[in-house]
Amino acid sequence: MKKNVLAVIVLGLAVAARLAAASGGAETVRLSLDQAIVLGLKNSSSIQAKVNSLAAAKVKLAGARSAYFPTLSVGLSWTHLFEQPEIPAGGYAAASDPIGLSVDVGQTLFTFGRISGGVKLAQEVVEQAVLDLEDERRKLVVLIKRAFYGYLLALEVEKINHETFAGKEESYATAKERYEAGLISEFEVLNAESDRESFRATVISSQNGVRIALLNAKNALGVEGDDFKLELVGALEPIPVSPDREALIARAAAVKYDVRSLRKTLQIIELQNKLARSANKPTLVAWLNYRLSSGFNSESGENEYFVGDSWDHNLTAGVNLSVPVSALFPWSKETADIRSSRIDLANMRINLNSLLSGIKLAVETTILKIAEEEAKIDSGRKSISLAERLYESALEQFDSGYISSKDLKDSQLGLNASRLALAQAIFSYNMNVLDLMDAVGVTGLGDNR
Repeated sequence: MKKNVLAVIVLGLAVAARLAAASGGAETVRLSLDQAIVLGLKNSSSIQAKVNSLAAAKVKLAGARSAYFPTLSVGLSWTHLFEQPEIPAGGYAAASDPIGLSVDVGQTLFTFGRISGGVKLAQEVVEQAVLDLEDERRKLVVLIKRAFYGYLLALEVEKINHETFAGKEESYATAKERYEAGLISEFEVLNAESDRESFRATVISSQNGVRIALLNAKNALGVEGDDFKLELVGALEPIPVSPDREALIARAAAVKYDVRSLRKTLQIIELQNKLARSANKPTLVAWLNYRLSSGFNSESGENEYFVGDSWDHNLTAGVNLSVPVSALFPWSKETADIRSSRIDLANMRINLNSLLSGIKLAVETTILKIAEEEAKIDSGRKSISLAERLYESALEQFDSGYISSKDLKDSQLGLNASRLALAQAIFSYNMNVLDLMDAVGVTGLGDNR
């Protein structure tokens, strides 16, 4: 585990160093998928917010634990009497400006589980904050993967259209040569030129698609500004998976955020229920008080602050047993809270069963979609092989004058469509794999993250 953390830290530092170096000029920064994930996690403001929430929950846990320890308070008082009381026999009954110093120590001895229940409740909140942070990271990783593969698809589409356009330019050049040689009519040349120009819009659109996909990727990575050019490096290949339906359903029931969070909520409600039941139990508290008061001259009424034996001190201690009698009544708020908690628990258990059923359906549906896209990929590869052979044959026949430019155009479009269909099938397959990761609640189907 420590080695994995160290590797991520080293990778993160390497990515940050490359970006820092690139910011000094117009250098192109190329990131692999793993490097992009590290960068995105580092830049995420939503993850930082979850980190702050976790820190706040830990502070509240420390506050709940403080109830186990004694309380200590120190007080200093000064009182001024505008009319100092006198006694009938002569003299004064009280000082005109007495000063008092008090120290109070309290220790809760027994609360029938209220303190321990409060601590456990705070611990559950901390664990929920940990789950929130983990899921925020998981969602961002999957989001980055989606943007990454979307960018690779846009690059592949642009590449295919560029190559198709190059073939149309070559066909136009061949048609011109054959026309100048008197082998074909001008109509064939115009047809080839029109075909080339009409496809130029498709090339421009695919170029813009790459720019849009890159913007989406930069947004997922939290990268702003144009100080450097960012490129994502990789091949549009199917993510290797062998989904096991039963294993994935069991895994989702164990690790998926929605399930774990709902179970955590169940635990919190059960703890709240216990706290509500303990509200009608007695509380036993021990206390200790020490008070030091300034003295005065009873004859003259003058305050004596600096006369050692004039100060009066008093030490008292005791135990307080408090019984909330009103909480025992059936119409009390405490009784209502107990009944409400029971209803909430029953509803949560129903929601948990419904959630597990939904997860099972999502996993099964997505596995079927993955199998469908796998079949499309296999079919697409065969279609490309056939389309390439047809296009090569059409080129030879066009060069020899056996077919027209329109026939060549049809074979070009067939090859282009086959290649685009395969790229789209691979992309759809990968998106379904990522959907399966979402359904299970992981960032990869080969681990439990």
